[in-house]
Amino acid sequence: MRIIGLPMAAVRRHQRQAEPPHGGISQRGPIGARGASLGRLLTRALPLALVVAGFAVSDAQATVSLCNVPITMSDGTVLRANLFLPSTTGRFPTVLTATGYNKDAANPTGQDCTGSQAIAGDEPGLSEKGYAVMVFDDRGTGSSGGKWDSWGQRTQEDYKEVLSWIQGQPWSNSSVATTGGSYMGITSLLLAEADVARVAEGKPRAVKAVWADIPMADAYRDVTFQGGSVNASFIPLWLGLVSTLSALPPASTSANPEEAASIYLEHLLNNVQFSGEKVVGASLGSEPAYDGPFYRLRSPVVRAGEIRVPVVIQGGWWDLFQRGEPLLWESLRHSPDRVLFMSPHYHVTGGPAMEDPNLKEKWFAHWLQGSNNGVQRTPKVNLYPINGGHWEHFTRFPVPETSYQRLHLSSEPSGSTPVSLHDGSLSASTPTTEAGDQAPLLPASSPCSRETAQWTAGAASTPVCDTNNSTYEATSLTYTTPPLQADTKITGLITANLWAELSTTDATLVAVLSDVESSGASNQLTAGFLMASQRAVDPKLSTYTPERLMIRPWHPFTKASQQAVTPNQPTEYKVEIYPTSAIIKSGDRLRLTIGTANTFSSTPPLPVLGSELGGTITVLHGSRYDSTLQLPIAP
Repeated sequence: MRIIGLPMAAVRRHQRQAEPPHGGISQRGPIGARGASLGRLLTRALPLALVVAGFAVSDAQATVSLCNVPITMSDGTVLRANLFLPSTTGRFPTVLTATGYNKDAANPTGQDCTGSQAIAGDEPGLSEKGYAVMVFDDRGTGSSGGKWDSWGQRTQEDYKEVLSWIQGQPWSNSSVATTGGSYMGITSLLLAEADVARVAEGKPRAVKAVWADIPMADAYRDVTFQGGSVNASFIPLWLGLVSTLSALPPASTSANPEEAASIYLEHLLNNVQFSGEKVVGASLGSEPAYDGPFYRLRSPVVRAGEIRVPVVIQGGWWDLFQRGEPLLWESLRHSPDRVLFMSPHYHVTGGPAMEDPNLKEKWFAHWLQGSNNGVQRTPKVNLYPINGGHWEHFTRFPVPETSYQRLHLSSEPSGSTPVSLHDGSLSASTPTTEAGDQAPLLPASSPCSRETAQWTAGAASTPVCDTNNSTYEATSLTYTTPPLQADTKITGLITANLWAELSTTDATLVAVLSDVESSGASNQLTAGFLMASQRAVDPKLSTYTPERLMIRPWHPFTKASQQAVTPNQPTEYKVEIYPTSAIIKSGDRLRLTIGTANTFSSTPPLPVLGSELGGTITVLHGSRYDSTLQLPIAP
């Protein structure tokens, strides 16, 4: 066998012996109970770590494994990749994954890179089906040199150069599909966007298809900040995950100890510095606390409209990136074959089975190998509702023929007997008199809620807290409908348009939408967040119906857009509640809960927190200050 341009010491041949269940490539690669023991350990300690791949093999076949292949960038930095090739000679399409979680985390000695590398997200099993499979460590992580900068400009230049390197290899037919989950789902999109830039420079297109599991769209809005407040539950864990896995000695240590030692020291120093600067800056309300060029560069949604190849986005109604996954699909307007899957699950838990368990394999086979398998006819939007029993298929999102209903907040008791600071109502008509309900601005809330489970990626999920928000509601204001007379499906974009008076210059607003069962259990469906001083809305970037009804307000979250609240003055706040699809059973109720804290996720910068302490909020309703909940009612 002839391997050109690769160190023969890195070449190993192995046999695939076991055949995992399900008979196909994993459709929920980053989610579920697959992976090595290290992946299971990191699932609870560092939630974003469970990115695991499973593969089917019909016959034991030989695969060529090439470990820690060097790829030298234009600035001299060496990235390292693991490469899996078919045992036969020829040129093959490449299935590519870029990881920041150390491609050899399950194999830190680097002696053998066979099989799935636990949290790396690579899919070596595909090499037995005629693909080259490659996973590489992002700059400044794993065995790659340089400084990690969380998808900065230099890293995105790397992506362009890696694609060009692949096209120059003797085993490559120049076609690439990018794939992965979570971090690797994000890089799948960033790689495709980097390829757009390559094509604009006159280079041949490399990326022909994308399959991105649970990817982020907006680096500021989706998870780093919630309505302008730092996501204090997830971000430290995620930065800790990258730093911890980079703290493992590079897998190249045994082959090149001197180089590995230099890389190891560089990783340790840089990751602590980078993470510390961003977390401290955001907490103190300095530049990292505001949206701007740093976050725009790292947001796939900004340039998603430039992608012109087929893309699959898989997401979850309780995923970390719940807000952004449907938005990514919407933004892929020039992708001729864009497909969205959304179902009820957390970031590290599994959702319902897909109707075609082999769809991912077929996706690659069609777009990379020309297989006439009909995958191009996959429905564009595939939603599995909360409380639903099957997948539903649509041509677009928001779904066609959606109607929007406004429910009005009222002081009238709902009769649902919640344990809350005030039991108000949601009704179809505007209250005839103006009134208000007061609550204290709190520095903390009960962590026993679905919000805690969601924003720890599912690691803090418990059966009791996930399905009953009552302890969170105890320190909040609640507004509840009468029992519904028929099953009702809510699918799409939700907004809470609130009028309120603050006794302070700022506050944290949390709006939670729940399904209240006849037993009284309040099961959270979705939620939204807004820092009062960041209430400004950019009408040009907001989303509207054809009738010009605003259904998704877009808050700039910049320092320039921030405006202190005038105490004791009625002010309107448009709270973006993250999209969902849920069936509310006949006899159940809908409840909107207005809270002023969300432990452990939403933590306002310290200057804002200081201004909130000791203050109150009064939620207003009535003719001049008509607070409403705007719901998308599916056909």
